[in-house]
Amino acid sequence: MSNPYQGPQPNPYQPTQPAMQPVQPPQPQPPQPGYGYPQPPQPGPQPGYGYPQPAPAPGTPGGWPVPAPRSGNPGLAVFLTLGATLALILVYGFVTGAVVDFDALIEEAMREGTDPDVAQLTWLAALLGGVIGLPAGRFAPGQQGFYWLAGVAALGAVLVGETFATAVLASESTDGAKSAFEFFFEDFGDCWDGWTTDAHGLTWLFVALAPAAAVFTGYLLGQTRRPA
Repeated sequence: MSNPYQGPQPNPYQPTQPAMQPVQPPQPQPPQPGYGYPQPPQPGPQPGYGYPQPAPAPGTPGGWPVPAPRSGNPGLAVFLTLGATLALILVYGFVTGAVVDFDALIEEAMREGTDPDVAQLTWLAALLGGVIGLPAGRFAPGQQGFYWLAGVAALGAVLVGETFATAVLASESTDGAKSAFEFFFEDFGDCWDGWTTDAHGLTWLFVALAPAAAVFTGYLLGQTRRPA
């Protein structure tokens, strides 16, 4: 029998209700990428198929080789070029005088009633040009202006050398009464005409070989010489 003063008893067959938890306020969410929001930066194209490979830095392993600096002394090149030109003019003149027997040529010309035919040594022009081109290639490698300077000097050496050779022969014809230098400086025009009158096509071809040999020698030596 139930007690009227006793409170209601829990129903053992009724499920127990869980305790109420405190409600948390909503947290603000960061803006999501999309319409109206800035997009994060996209990574650039990666080197590979379809993209150009970056160029390696010069001087680094695998990069372009750095050319070695060429050493030289242009002043010395000019000095030696002009010195060789002057020396070869004198050598050419005196060698011609030593080789050619001018007295015998005059006697032969008088017997035949012709002008003396003086043998010219212009076939040595290529040798003269090569010697004059050596200083430019040795002391000014890679500087093409000095090669052409040597070519001009070689051409002058052959032309002036032939004129001086004529002066040497004229001095020998006077038994040294007038020196070769006197003939050269005082009668330069006559000496010039003396050898150009007897010059022919082959002579001028040999003359042209002098500057060509000088320029070629400068180029060849300048390209093959290793810098010090």
